Amino acid sequence: MKKSLLLLVAIILGFTQMQAQSNNKPSYYLVTYYKTDADKTDEYLSLIRNYASKIWKEKMNAGDVTSYALYSVVATSDDEGYNLISVQTANAINDFSKSNTMELFKKGMPGIDEKTLTAITKNFVSLRTPVKTEIYRQVDGLPTGIQPFYEMNFMKSLDGKQDEYVRQEKEIYKQLHQEFIKSGNRTGWSFSQLIVPVADGSKYNFVTANGFSDWDKSYSLTMDDYYKTYNKLFPKTALPESARKVAKTEVWKLEISAK
Repeated sequence: MKKSLLLLVAIILGFTQMQAQSNNKPSYYLVTYYKTDADKTDEYLSLIRNYASKIWKEKMNAGDVTSYALYSVVATSDDEGYNLISVQTANAINDFSKSNTMELFKKGMPGIDEKTLTAITKNFVSLRTPVKTEIYRQVDGLPTGIQPFYEMNFMKSLDGKQDEYVRQEKEIYKQLHQEFIKSGNRTGWSFSQLIVPVADGSKYNFVTANGFSDWDKSYSLTMDDYYKTYNKLFPKTALPESARKVAKTEVWKLEISAK
């Protein structure tokens, strides 16, 4: 009886650990930056809503990605020639390329003929130009789902201080953003590391995403708010010397999502 009880406990503990591991899968982001002519952007967004969004949902139904969203650039401190950004989220890098896009297209729109499919595809290609593609791995975050606005801060860790920078984000700034979310000045926060492409001369190697419910709150927090919140949370310590520099800042507005 005692052996049976011990075996049952071991099985339950093992199952619990497996559940915990499965619920803590890392998130990867495939980020593709696009350029559209100003007079073609609305037409391209209409194509996304009417056709591409069906592919997104099929990819999610297949379990390849967990979310899919398209954003527009509302403001930027360093214009790199793109105005739209597509973001796919998955639990593994290989998941992004598991499915055949054309097959998903046909599945999402049953009965579509090859001529129409070819015409739609050509229209997509003619309306936008891919600028670059990046892959990120989430390091930490406060999960709140896709938000209407994001302030994207592209960071470069200082030489020899990458580990210290990661520690600061996870142990200090995460706590600050949690307070901002509680007070209603933020609706989400995420901290991710650039893993593709990676080069010694890269302008940035990390990004933080601050979520907002509306544009007016995107820049509502001042440095005084940061200092006051830090002193509240860590009254016996001084704010540590920064281990990174901000390479650029952008504000993204959600245009279309599938989740």
